[in-house]
Amino acid sequence: MVVRLILSGHGYKIGKKGGMIVIHRSDGGKKEISVGNLSTIIVNARGVSLSGDAINLLLKHGVQVVFLSRDRPVGKLQPMKLRFPVALKKEQVKAQLDGRGIELAKIIVLNKVGNQMRLLKRLYKSRMRTGSEVVSELSKSIEDIRKLYVEIMSVDDLSRSWLMAKEAETARHYWKSISSILPENLEFDGRKTRYDNPDDPFNLSLNYLYSLLMTQVWFSVELSGLDPFIGYLHEDNNRRPSLVMDLMEEFRQPVVDKPLIAYFTRHKVDVDNVVSEEKRLTDDFRRTLLKIFFEELDRRATFLNRNIPIKGHIHLQPKRLAKYLLGFSPTYQPYNVI
Repeated sequence: MVVRLILSGHGYKIGKKGGMIVIHRSDGGKKEISVGNLSTIIVNARGVSLSGDAINLLLKHGVQVVFLSRDRPVGKLQPMKLRFPVALKKEQVKAQLDGRGIELAKIIVLNKVGNQMRLLKRLYKSRMRTGSEVVSELSKSIEDIRKLYVEIMSVDDLSRSWLMAKEAETARHYWKSISSILPENLEFDGRKTRYDNPDDPFNLSLNYLYSLLMTQVWFSVELSGLDPFIGYLHEDNNRRPSLVMDLMEEFRQPVVDKPLIAYFTRHKVDVDNVVSEEKRLTDDFRRTLLKIFFEELDRRATFLNRNIPIKGHIHLQPKRLAKYLLGFSPTYQPYNVI
């Protein structure tokens, strides 16, 4: 059984005993896990130490260790086994300068808009059956987004900035509909990133799970041999992996938005129990979100004739993009299963 180990809270010592990783907690508790059964360790805790022997064992067995601070990834420990084909990197850069780059940017935006529309349609159908009062809001947003989709499809001479503007316009319709669905006590009045300092549980949950999604996509990008900082829709930035953000777009709705919306609409969430006085998610609620996230990654889905867990599709998508860039595939198809 493959295990993802998630450490939250305070005070952990990670050591080694034979082929076992040993976790010592500050309360005196101890857990031993065979390194062969470990796939990832996510550290979202303070006061954590790793012994040199534990680091060597983790690296030898290819176990990725991801460090989070205030719910966002800040670093990782991973083995130096990553391929970096020179020909692929050259094509990745060339594609930014020829027609492939803007075509990929357009494909990414169209797919994200399509995923938003598909998710809203699912929500519309479920509320039609229950006679919900929000169906008219959903219907209007779906139509508004459809018009924007058609507009993006029909324009040939476009720019990355124009695409980003259209994506933002679509997002406003999308999140307005989501706000009409969520319970009023959540006080969700629109999408806010971590830089907006949100204090509502839904935005905080989105930001937390998007951070985890980024770590999954980033690792898959590096394993494919692509450079995570050379992208096509998002601007290149030394501090932000633009290609990772590009490929994240196709998984936001299926992996994060859909299960989060389902959870918050089906469970009566007491805001005071999930958000601390410091306007951060509580440790207990983070564990709930982690369960939601990794259960979704393990859910099987059929895409491009492959019925595998969604985490497998995340792993394959950068490889499919690499094949397109190298000319082994005529096009690139983003993930679109909702």
